[in-house]
Amino acid sequence: MPVGKNKQNGFTMIELLIALLILAVGLFGMASLMMTSMKSNQSAAMRSQASWLAYDIVERMRLNSAVATSSDRYVITAAAGAPANPGCKANGCSPNNVAVLDLNEWKTQLGQAALAGSVARVGNAYTVVISWQEDSSTACAANQCSFELRANL
Repeated sequence: MPVGKNKQNGFTMIELLIALLILAVGLFGMASLMMTSMKSNQSAAMRSQASWLAYDIVERMRLNSAVATSSDRYVITAAAGAPANPGCKANGCSPNNVAVLDLNEWKTQLGQAALAGSVARVGNAYTVVISWQEDSSTACAANQCSFELRANL
């Protein structure tokens, strides 16, 4: 009695379902990886922006060190809005007006980047703190992240 060969012409239904399950798990894993990457990228961009703006105001203070070391013109809280523009850019500013103009431009840049910033002074030591909200950060307390820069003038 001859034995017939079983001929397989394709996947069975169970093999197809298992292959689809493996593919779906892989795609969900890749999507999760992409989301984590995007969140980390956003966090890094905010920290980079905060760093740049903190160094910006410190350099402005160094350029106007006569006012920065002798008065509190550069001291400002995070809640304070941008001071009024002294309107002296075209005609030349006094050193005190340069400080007001510096804070006006700095606070405006902070607002455009959705950041809050403050400058505190003790003697000739300044502390610049820039903070921002982050929805998904585990590295920051209560989703409030901050960058702090200390500088001696």
